[in-house]
Amino acid sequence: MERNIETNLYPRNYNQSEVYRIINQKQAKLYIKSGVYPIDLYTSIDKNDNDVIVFVFLREETKDLYQAWLAHELE
Repeated sequence: MERNIETNLYPRNYNQSEVYRIINQKQAKLYIKSGVYPIDLYTSIDKNDNDVIVFVFLREETKDLYQAWLAHELE
């Protein structure tokens, strides 16, 4: 019997002021590992003309994780 799998991504419209855009793959991975998933993602070009994936996270959901990231405490 086939089982439905529920997605962790819940795309929705958002304002620029309510999100963080993260291109650091390690940081995004640690946020997801902590149970906070991006609400959007897209490709872009960084300042060195490299292709990157941009992970869009809600500020409200990531404020504690961001502080842990800055303090090098996020594992």
